[in-house]
Amino acid sequence: MLFFLLAQVALPLQAQETRYRVELLLLTHLNNDEEPVETAWLNDYSEALDFLSPAEETDEDGLEQPEAIIDAATDAEELPIADSTGSGTAEYVNRIVHLEEMGEAMQEAWRRLRASGPFRPEQYLSWEQGDQPPFPTLRIHDLDVVLTADPWAEARAKLEEQSGGAVVFADAAGLDALSEDPAAELPAPVVYFRLDGSASLTRSRFLHLALDLQLRQPAETEPLEAPYPVLNSDSRQIVLPAPASFLVHDLKQRRQVRTGRMEYFDSPVMGVLAYITAIDTESGLTE
Repeated sequence: MLFFLLAQVALPLQAQETRYRVELLLLTHLNNDEEPVETAWLNDYSEALDFLSPAEETDEDGLEQPEAIIDAATDAEELPIADSTGSGTAEYVNRIVHLEEMGEAMQEAWRRLRASGPFRPEQYLSWEQGDQPPFPTLRIHDLDVVLTADPWAEARAKLEEQSGGAVVFADAAGLDALSEDPAAELPAPVVYFRLDGSASLTRSRFLHLALDLQLRQPAETEPLEAPYPVLNSDSRQIVLPAPASFLVHDLKQRRQVRTGRMEYFDSPVMGVLAYITAIDTESGLTE
């Protein structure tokens, strides 16, 4: 009886000692006759954790900062998501690490796909996560933007125009306000990519991988006769009208997966290879 009670107490501690490396390889079927669905609305995946979008450049990027140099020297990008009040072990188990290097199994799969006629590898994403909730949802996408939605575009332009005017402040607080960008307080524009979606690995009794992906393109194929008026007369960037509709292919699946073997999620147009590795945080062994 005592052994049984001790085993029950130890189970939660043992469950916290496993982390998972998730590797996803998105591909498209080149020879397909599947008709896309025309829609005026695209799924918004901007709330998912995004490791693939390029970091925005700032004025401080050119300055050599010790922290930035250290971060650049690491092979993985880390994002702690655990409660700051938790223990160091809990923070380690729950943190998310972006991995850029392919594992051996995925390297071989990528090589075979590139040499294959019917398939085209499109995007790769890999990360390491814990086995305790909350489980992260990650965004996977290419860099081909098909739509940028900015409901605050007019307000943003007005604030930028106002901040460029000559204003005199008599106190220190006013002088500090000069260096602030009022437009930065507005919500960022939502960017929609040609290949866009989300992925989430969760664990209860078993591991489950959920994928929600879209491959989309504007329905209009005819070129515009004339440029659309620019939003800001001082800007040289031409703003084109947003497409009225899009042609979309979907892949939305959720199923049980196992570690140490290649899993395949398929649809008539898209496919996903998934390889999940279990890592024992104490011994460092993988399976």
